Order: sequence, then structure tokens, then C-alpha cells
Amino acid sequence: MKAGRTMRLGVFAALLPSMFAVLFGSGCVDDAFCFSCGAEPSGSGASGGVGGVGGEGGEGGIGFGGFTQVGGGPPCDADLLNDVDNCGACANKCLLPSAFPRCEQGVCVVDTCVAGSYDVDGDPKNGCEYACPVPVLGPEQCNGIDDDCDGKVDSADPDLTAPSNLCTVTAGTPCEGTMVVCNGAAGWSCVYPPEVEVVSGFVRITETRCDGIDGNCDGSVDEWFQELGSACDDGGLGKCVDVGKVVCDPQNPATTICDLSVLPDAAPPTAELCNGVDDDCDGFVDEELDPSAFEMDPIPGSNPPAFVDRYEASRPDASMQAAGILESVACSKPQVLPWTGGSFAEAEAACAARGPGFRLCSAVELEAACRGPASMLYPYGATYDAMACLGVDNPAAMGAAVPTGSLAACVSGAGPRDLSGNVTEWTRTQTNAAAAPNRIFQLHGGSYISPALGLACTMELPARAAEGTLLPNIGFRCCRQ
Repeated sequence: MKAGRTMRLGVFAALLPSMFAVLFGSGCVDDAFCFSCGAEPSGSGASGGVGGVGGEGGEGGIGFGGFTQVGGGPPCDADLLNDVDNCGACANKCLLPSAFPRCEQGVCVVDTCVAGSYDVDGDPKNGCEYACPVPVLGPEQCNGIDDDCDGKVDSADPDLTAPSNLCTVTAGTPCEGTMVVCNGAAGWSCVYPPEVEVVSGFVRITETRCDGIDGNCDGSVDEWFQELGSACDDGGLGKCVDVGKVVCDPQNPATTICDLSVLPDAAPPTAELCNGVDDDCDGFVDEELDPSAFEMDPIPGSNPPAFVDRYEASRPDASMQAAGILESVACSKPQVLPWTGGSFAEAEAACAARGPGFRLCSAVELEAACRGPASMLYPYGATYDAMACLGVDNPAAMGAAVPTGSLAACVSGAGPRDLSGNVTEWTRTQTNAAAAPNRIFQLHGGSYISPALGLACTMELPARAAEGTLLPNIGFRCCRQ
């Protein structure tokens, strides 16, 4: 046995020079653990290779202590599955940029990254390839910085969340479709539709555009232009004024205009009438009235000729339903409520306001006008007719006066209406000798509360009243010389 062993060792010793010549003479390099050769030996361990100490080499390789250099190179004593210096192969060191490596199942992977670097793409070959300047990680913000160091900045990062209360997005207004946009280092902004009024990125509190749009998204349209829809005019006078409506100016949304296209249109100037209207468009109402503005009839037998109102006096703004409130001058026109409830002085002044020659009638003048050319006892004839004029016996009498000229039969032969009934009338005939304010004046014609005796044109004991008397059944009419 000893001789056989000696012979085998001798054979191995004889082979060593040729082995080293093959390894190193053909470009082999060794380090502390491994041999690395440029060419692999051919053949199997049984026929072309040499078994290693402590184990049999694999096919085309040499085995040492249970670790095999794949590819037939020299073996190394290392854990190729976990050793970062020999990961997957001898001398294959895991050197990953900006990373602390780990060998995992023979593959170099990133264990941890150095401070400030991150493995964003997950590729271990380039290590922690992303250098993020943020010192402390946080949720992504709109600031031009990758706050969470995931390689995505601001709106490119799906983690970015827009603030919920930054913009006005009131439903049902132009702000409903507002977009919230990240502008990098400039921060968030609201992109409002063009019809929304914005200043410094915020919706205006006060609308500045009159455009029929809710520009400040508060649910109201053009509410700061409070005159919208109100009446306006062209600055004309009297009935010549053209009235319109305030609307937004289509040429300048910051202002309003008067739309004169709406009715009624202006009327041309005419002669002044007794109607409470500036008919001649000179800025004055019922002034310098021509005598033709009053409907009057001649008084029979008057000399010089005199004229009396055809109708009981009325206020300029009187109508069939209202007696009016203007008391600048007394009018004479049909189908309006008569002027009642005034004192003697009020009646006298209203007649004088017509101009020169106009005055309150005397009792004699009214009696003559009432009797007419045929000198009748009643305006309409010689006998009493309860239905002809408005006295207490007439069913139409409802405790108040009716519009002038309403009763067609209550007309005298001279032309005047209502000289009997409706309202009794002041005359300038004084029945006592006292001075103002204690004068007493005769009344004529009776009223809607008078019986037959009080409705005659001539009375033996006519009605009278103190000059300050104010009653709803007392009116007047005017005469002119």
C-alpha cells in the first residue's frame, strides 16, 4: 500500500509542471480565491480533467472543497449566491451606483440607497439612479419640487391632490366649470371661464360688467347695476319726452343706457290744454292757457257778452274714477269727477288762474245760463223731471257726485250741463255785509242730495254758505267776460 501511494503521488508530482504550463502559460489569472482562465479545458473530468482534492470535478471543470468555478475555471471558496464580492461568479463584485448592494440568489440587487438617492426605475443595474434634492420626504405639493422623490413633479405625479376650497365652483353659475391648475413654483391657480370676472386670481365680489351674466357667481345677474329695468327718458319736456327702460350698454358693458325703443314714443308739442300735462313741452304745466282750452257757452242776455263753463269745474288731473289732486287751475271738460270740497277762496283762485277775464260766476249769470233762451224753470224744461238731473229723487244718486255731463238730459238751452243737481256751486254773490273771513255767498243749482225744490234754476230762498265751508257736495264753475 505504501509503495502504491508513493507511486500515485509521484505521478501527480510529475503532472504538476504540465498543469501550471497549461493554466498560466495560456493567460490564466489567480487571486486569493479563484482562478480565471481565458480558455476552458476540453473533455470530461474522467478523460480530460483532473479531479480536485476533497471532491470530484464536474464536467469541464475543476472542483475544490465543494465550490465549483462554472465554465471550467479554477474554483473559489465563496458563497456565490449571497456574497457581494462573488455574486453569481467568482470576483463578481456588486458595485451599484449610489447604493448599498445585496447579493440575492446570485444576482446583485439594491439593499438600500445612499442618502439623497432613490431607486425609481427598479433596475438594479443602475443602482439608485435618481438624486432627489428634498432633504425630508413629504406628500407631493404644487411647488416645482419632487416632494416625495418618486421622479414625478407636481401635476405629473398622480399623488398630487388639488385643494378643495381654492376656487369658486358654485353650481348653476359660470364658475361651475372652473379648473384648478398647478403652475409649478408659482403654485395653484384657478382657470375660470372667460365670462367670470376675476381680479388677481379671485372672483370679484362686485360685478363690473353689465352683460346679462352672473359674473361674480353669486346666483344673481348684474345685481350691482340697480337701475336696470327702471324707467328713463331722453330728457325731453312734457308730453314730448320719450320714455324708455334702462338696459346694459351693448357697446360698453361697464355702463347702462336708456333704451328708447320701448313704447310709448314721444308726442309732438301741441297747444297747452287744461289737463295737468305740459302739452307745449316748455317745462310748464297748464300755463298761459288760451280761452279755447276751456269748453264754455255764451250766457243768454249778457251785455257785454259773457261766457260760462259748459261743465262743472274739475282739477287738471281728474278722471272718471278720481277727482285728482292738482289745484293749479280749474278746468271745464266732460266725463271727469268735479272739483268739490273746496272753500270759496279756493274756487275763486282756481278760476282766476286761467288768466285775464276769468272769474267765479255770479248767481245771476248761473241762473240765466240755467234757464236758457226760453227762460225755463229747470234746465231741461218747465216741469220737474226726477230722471233728468242728479237729485235725491234720481236712482242714480248714490250719495256722491258723478262725472261731469254724465246725464245727457241735464242740459240747458244755452248749452251748459249739470246746472241743476250733481254738485251745488259757489257764486261770487255775497249775501251779507261782513268782511272776510266772515262772508256768506250764495250757492246755485242744488246737488245730489237736493229734492225737486232745490233743483230749480230760480229759488225764492236760495242756499247759502259761509266762505270757509268745505263740503263734498259743493263745487263751482267759472265765467269769462
